[in-house]
Amino acid sequence: MPSHYPIMLELTGRACLVVGGGEVATRKIESLLHAGAYVTVITPEAQPAVIQWAQEGVIKLIQEPYTNQDVSDYTLVVAATNIPEVNLTVYEAVKAVGGWINIVDRPDLCNFIVPSTIQRGKLVISVSTSGASPSLARKLRKQLEEQFDEAYESYVDFLAEIRRQVLTDVVQPEVRRRIFRKLLDDTYVHATEEERYQMAAALIAGYQSGDGEQGRQ
Repeated sequence: MPSHYPIMLELTGRACLVVGGGEVATRKIESLLHAGAYVTVITPEAQPAVIQWAQEGVIKLIQEPYTNQDVSDYTLVVAATNIPEVNLTVYEAVKAVGGWINIVDRPDLCNFIVPSTIQRGKLVISVSTSGASPSLARKLRKQLEEQFDEAYESYVDFLAEIRRQVLTDVVQPEVRRRIFRKLLDDTYVHATEEERYQMAAALIAGYQSGDGEQGRQ
């Protein structure tokens, strides 16, 4: 069996459909909203959070059973009901229009799967077992959550800002690469924001004056 092709999707403003309104569906809706998608939900009954999102205008909620409603306009579809026959009906409808479909707990009917993910601002780390063992994926995610703690959120923002500065102020490509490698030292991760920028300024100044080159030797 071919392996999955890892990909990060830009879903901002994209129409996505979730069929179902239970706890699992609610988590799927929340993750799509976090990605900026415009979410439509079809379900006769919904969790309080789903109803609140609908009342706030965050999602479009159609409170009725799924009965072959048109799915052709959605970028992707998630079927997360607790009724296998309904999930299968959604699958058949999406398959007929060549769309992207994820059926919760049925990896054999999915043409995309959602990995177990941690996010620290711009840093996103995902783990997948291609549906073989979601429990293992969750275990590995928890280990990664401990390894990559909340400090990485501001650290990645720092790296992005310093990268822009280096690309503007440092001409030589090799010197840029050396600076970028130095910035990956764990010292920067756990330093305060002020300390990070002070160290980065000294690092860049050292390379520009030649001290960084001497230190490398």
